[in-house]
Amino acid sequence: MPRARTTRTRTTTKTRTARTARTATRTTTRAKQPAHTRDGHVREHVHGDLVVRNLPLLERSMTFATLVKPNIRSIPNWKDLHWLFPALCHRKDQAALTDNERDRYLCAFNMLNADGTLGQLVDIHHEMHMQHTNARLLPWHRVFLQLFEEALHNYHPDVCVPYWDWTRVEEQHFPDWLDGVLPTVHTPTRTINVVRAPGSDAGLAAIVSGVSTAMAKTSYNDFTSPINGIHGAVHIWVGGTMSDASVSPADPVFWLHHANLDRLWWAWYNSPQGNHQNPPLTGTDAVMDPWTYTETDVRNITTLGYAYV
Repeated sequence: MPRARTTRTRTTTKTRTARTARTATRTTTRAKQPAHTRDGHVREHVHGDLVVRNLPLLERSMTFATLVKPNIRSIPNWKDLHWLFPALCHRKDQAALTDNERDRYLCAFNMLNADGTLGQLVDIHHEMHMQHTNARLLPWHRVFLQLFEEALHNYHPDVCVPYWDWTRVEEQHFPDWLDGVLPTVHTPTRTINVVRAPGSDAGLAAIVSGVSTAMAKTSYNDFTSPINGIHGAVHIWVGGTMSDASVSPADPVFWLHHANLDRLWWAWYNSPQGNHQNPPLTGTDAVMDPWTYTETDVRNITTLGYAYV
């Protein structure tokens, strides 16, 4: 009799454990609720928690995009709306954007300016986070771009940050469609009236001629040193607001410029020369303050939800 009671107790314990495990699994599955992909399957937003933690306004937002996304399945023919919430944000060459894509990008940019998000990001860039050192320039600004892009999605989920490929002869001039876009940006601490005075096409060509040499380097430090120099020289070439690191993100072209730097880094990283080398950052240097992202969090752009096309 004592043995029988022991057996029943063990069986009951195992049953409860199994039920608890199944309940935990169901709870976890419900809690993650990923976004829908182009084919109607669901995709985990691996970076979702990081984004919300570092850009809390997304949780407080009441835009139609944030209201529709969790209820997308309730819309008839929701599978036809894959364009509205793409599985991956496809960052395109700015020269290849359609008029509609340009308009939607500028519309989202203006909304971020109006709701104060852009001003907050400008002030963060003004702070000292060692974001312009050779080792941290690229990973820090990858986070910066990521949060800006997620904020754009708050209004237009299909809008992605385009890149300005100034390595192409056809694009070695200031992007025409941004010529007259000179916003006034209000930050928590000041008001910025964007101005610029681009240099000559030949001057830009001379600055970026060193890209091929940088791409041939076989160590991260040797790659980022010339890239950082090119990065700063293009800022100066654009002139005005872009030439001042304390206010440069107020100019819409800032984001296109840094998207191209990020694209070049990704291309080098996946090349035989880059051979998947990561920035040699450890300890607090590996934390992309003022955010909680670490260097390891930003190694894979697919995990972050975007790709270059």
